[in-house]
Order: sequence, then C-alpha cells, then structure tokens
Amino acid sequence: MQIVKIPEKQILEGDILKVIFALGWPVIVSSLLQIGYNMADTFWLGRWGNANNAMSAVAAMQIAWPLIFVMISLSIGFAIAGISIVSQYTGAKKVAKASEATGQLLSLGIVLGVFIGLIGILITPYLIQIMHLDADVAKYAYQYMVIIFLGLPFMFITSIFMSVLRAYGDSITPMKVSAIGVGLNIILDPFLINGYYGFPELGVIGAAIATVFTRGIATGISLWILFKGVGNLKVKLEYFKLKLHFVKKIFRIGLPASMGQFSSAIGIFILMWIIASLPNSTIALAAYGVGERIIDIGFIIVDGIGVGMATVIGHSLGAKKYDRAGATFKEALKLTFLILAIETFIIIIFRYQLVAFFIPHSPEVIEEGALFLLIFGIGIPFFGIISSVEGLYEGAGNTKPIMVIDIVRLWGFRVLFSFILGIMLGLGSTGVWIGMAISNVATAILSLGFYLTGSWKMRVIE
Repeated sequence: MQIVKIPEKQILEGDILKVIFALGWPVIVSSLLQIGYNMADTFWLGRWGNANNAMSAVAAMQIAWPLIFVMISLSIGFAIAGISIVSQYTGAKKVAKASEATGQLLSLGIVLGVFIGLIGILITPYLIQIMHLDADVAKYAYQYMVIIFLGLPFMFITSIFMSVLRAYGDSITPMKVSAIGVGLNIILDPFLINGYYGFPELGVIGAAIATVFTRGIATGISLWILFKGVGNLKVKLEYFKLKLHFVKKIFRIGLPASMGQFSSAIGIFILMWIIASLPNSTIALAAYGVGERIIDIGFIIVDGIGVGMATVIGHSLGAKKYDRAGATFKEALKLTFLILAIETFIIIIFRYQLVAFFIPHSPEVIEEGALFLLIFGIGIPFFGIISSVEGLYEGAGNTKPIMVIDIVRLWGFRVLFSFILGIMLGLGSTGVWIGMAISNVATAILSLGFYLTGSWKMRVIE
C-alpha cells in the first residue's frame, strides 16, 4: 500500500487552506464511507421483515450506540492524545519519539479494549433495563450491543491507527484502510441482515456481525502498516512495553478528553431516556435515529477540516510557530460555519424526502423526522464553532477545556433544556428538539470564550 505523507515544510509554511484541504480530503472520504456504512445499516434494517420489525430495529440501533459510546469514550481520549503527541513530536523533528508513543498508545488500546468490552457485555442487560423500552426494541438492542462489545479491541486499535497517521501527516493511508473495512461491511449487510442468496436472515445480529468482522480485517491491515513503517514512523514490538513516563503523558492528555466524552455519552444516554419517556417514544427514537444519520452527512466536510486543522496546529506548536497555529484556527472556523450553514439550508428544504428515503413505510416517523431536522437544523452551524475550538485544543494537547465544553454542552444545556421543554412543560418531542438546538448555540458562545483565554498556546512534548 503506497504511503503518502504531506511534506513537513508544506505543513509549516504552505498556504493554510490548501494544507488543511490536502490533509482533510481523505478524512472527508473516510467519513463519507463511514456514513455510507451507517446508512447501509439503517437502509437494510428499515426494510427488514414487516414495518414493525423495521421500526423497532432502527430504534434499537439508535438506543444501542449511545450506550456503546458510554463504554468506548476512553478510546476517544487516547486518539486525541495520539493527535497531540505525534503531531508535536513530528513538528519538532523527533519522529523516533512519535514511533515509540504510537506503540505505547496501541498497547494501552488493546488492554482497555479487552477490559471495557468485557465490562460492557456484563452491564448491557442493566443499561437496557433502565431505558424501559418496548420488548422488541430492547431485544434487538441487547443482541447488537453484546456482539459489538466483543469486537471492541478492534475499534480501539483502528481508532488509534487513524489518529496517529493523520497526526503524522498521512491521511490517505487511513482512508484506504477505512474503504476496505466499510466496503466489506456494506457488501455483507444485505446478506446477513436480510438473508439474501441463501444466507441466514439475522436482522440486527447480522448487522453487528458484519461490523465486527470487517473491523477485524481493518485492524490486521492497520498493524501490518505500522510495523512495516510509514516514512520514518515505524512501530516495533519493544515499543509495546509500557513505560511510566509515556503512560503518564498519554493519560494527562487523554483522560480529561475521555472524561468529557464519557460525560457526553452519559448525557446522550439520558437524552435517549428522555425521548424513550415520551408518549410517542418508538416513533421519536426512530425519527431521531434517521435524522442523526442525515445530519452526519453534513458533518463529513467539517470532520476533514477539523483533522487537517488539528494536525497543522500540532505541527506548528511542536515547531513553536504559535502565530501559524492561531491563523489556522481562524481560517478553519470561518470555513466550517459557512459550510454547515449551506448544508443545513439544503437539509431543511428536502427534509421529508430525506427521511422517507430511509424508512419509506412509516408516515409517522417521516413526519417526526422532518420536524426534528427543521428545529434542530437551526443549531447545526454553531457546531462548527464548537468543533473548531475543540480541534484547536486537541492539537495543543490541552484537553481540559474540551472536557468542560463537552460536559456543559450535554449536561448544562442539552439534557437540561430537553427535559424542561419536553417533559416538564409538556412539549413532547418538539420540546426535546428545541432544547437540542439551544444547546449548540449556547455551547458555541462558551467555546469562543475558551479560545479568547489563549490557553491553547502550549506544547505537551519535552
């Protein structure tokens, strides 16, 4: 597999938007592939069995992922640590240290993946019980979650692999690996979910098996690439032996981000509980699930900009070019807000058609999903501000502001306003959608406040 790294001189001195695009477009493609995988799952489950089976399966997937996310939030923190450490070591021309840090990250990822996966399997029945779901939704959510937790080490390893290579300056190789995994997943879905051409009709179980199997393939390819070497970045077995100073550095950067993600995941779990408590819970959950898939499409360009921005900022701080780091943030911020505003306008105009594409035989879900996109869409562009500020601090390795932003966004704003408007004031799902939109606007203001403090002007490497 051909390795393509952006030259260091270009990252540190080239035109900012061109560098961000060069680093970001493969991430955009990877995100598009991931969206394709999510859409394929929703598409085929939405056509599985009768209308009730389809609606329950889609609702179960929407319940399952926030619960899974509660358990995998630690991996996100370590991925952020990988971005900070590897990008800054590379910018400081200490690639040997970046290679060693990669081995340490992978070692921790394997251990945590096994441990958290086992914990997840044990507590899944209790998590689902708390939600008070319809019987079919609960059954499908349980089946899906147990299988996904079995494959959690694969998820952790590939997440670290993607983050490390992008931080090093190679976004194309992760894109190729993602294409292989997602492509296989999309191919397997109709056979394992719907039982085409003599395959067993496994429904939600089939979706989970396809996901874990293809992630295993992607993990094998990822490790092979890292041991073979990407430019001067090369992992050796000896790097997997954990060293205290590296572990401390990784936890110092990754733990606050993980705590922020964990708190966010719990907040999303509570949000799912709020939606599940509504009179039209199954319809609202399915509508939210489809709506989220559609909104994810609008975020793919922002994902690419964010990774490109964080990489340039990390390299710039590693090379002590603080002015370039600040200029990179400002360019990325303006671009993300504008792109999300345009994409949201398009989504709102075609909201009914978009929801109907995923779940065509449920008019109640189509109506509710269109309402969700209309109301929540108002707050979507403001997520561009949140994403840009968090990317700035990811590159810097100062993850405490990220933790605060994530916690306040979900707990201080989203859960609070959704509960007050949806449950206490009796506005139902409409109130929940309004509360979600308010949370993005309020958090964007908070995020800009952190940027103005200048606390991102720091390095995490020696």
